[in-house]
Amino acid sequence: MGMIKKQPPHLPEKKFSEQNYHFWQNIRFIFYVVVISLLAGITGSLIVSAWLEPSFYSNEGGFLINKNYNSQKENISTWSQTPSALAAKRLEFSTINIFDKTLEVSQNFYPESAFVGRAAMLSSNGWGVIYYPDFNKNKLSTWLALDSQGLNYEIENTLFDSERGFVYIKFVGNNFRVMSFPNWDNFTNGTKVWVSDYNVWKERQLGDTIVVVDNPHKITEQYSRLHLEPDTKVGDIVMTEEGHFVGFVDKEGLLQTAWYSEYQLSNLLEKNEFVMSDIDWVGYFVERHGVSDIAQTPGKGFFVVNAGKNSADLKKGDIITEVNGNQVDPHNLWRVVVTTKSDLKLTLWRNNKEVNIIINNFSVNQ
Repeated sequence: MGMIKKQPPHLPEKKFSEQNYHFWQNIRFIFYVVVISLLAGITGSLIVSAWLEPSFYSNEGGFLINKNYNSQKENISTWSQTPSALAAKRLEFSTINIFDKTLEVSQNFYPESAFVGRAAMLSSNGWGVIYYPDFNKNKLSTWLALDSQGLNYEIENTLFDSERGFVYIKFVGNNFRVMSFPNWDNFTNGTKVWVSDYNVWKERQLGDTIVVVDNPHKITEQYSRLHLEPDTKVGDIVMTEEGHFVGFVDKEGLLQTAWYSEYQLSNLLEKNEFVMSDIDWVGYFVERHGVSDIAQTPGKGFFVVNAGKNSADLKKGDIITEVNGNQVDPHNLWRVVVTTKSDLKLTLWRNNKEVNIIINNFSVNQ
């Protein structure tokens, strides 16, 4: 006769709790999610850090340029002082370095004097800009264009802005990383910027506003520029702490901003050319001193000594006091005139009277 197993009297009756089972299943699931999220976050942080953190290499009087894309590449830049990692990386990957290949001392080795300048990339399809006021087409045969990884790029086309010393270069290729531009109204005396040549960063500030035109001058000429202080080199690239492209140091030690490059970018992309204002008024800025008996006498303006060939309604001796409703400002007038693509609405002081006229803003290709 079989024995019947009974629950021991000293133990409570066994019970199955479906609610407790699901509770612990949920706890385990949450634990797994937290662990996986932490691991993913750590991995992502390492990847981002590796991407943003600039690399440091010694230069020792020359630099190695490796032309083999699949082999180990040397960074040709060395930084003694750097802004944010973002700015350093943007300079590294959004510029093309130009060298004089006739100065090669050994295979892929060049002295510092071989560095021509750095082209800031403006478009993903290959347009860049470099400051090189002595440019001529014959120079191209001696230029070697390399990115920070040592890749060689052929030059397809160039456009020279002799007034500003900018050379616009069309490199063969696509998917270039490009520079961004700052808010141009933020640059005044005392503004902090970063300046870099081919291997050194320097923190500098914008100094005094320097008048750079001779009188009389064309109304479309840039009237003044900001001085860079101190110790900069011709062609040094200028950037903000955030990595925005500001411009270049010109041969007079002044800031030649990239504002005009940003303005011309659409023309480069659509037409492969400049589109320049054909307004050729010549004159100089004047201010009124003393009390006038005539009501509405302006305080300042642009005195016209030559109205050019396309402005029959503008006359010699006119004083332009407003353009498109804005009072004439010597430091910004050229920008207002250049960027106006429609008709220009002028307020003049003529024969002691206020006169309003409209001028067609002709444009010509360069």
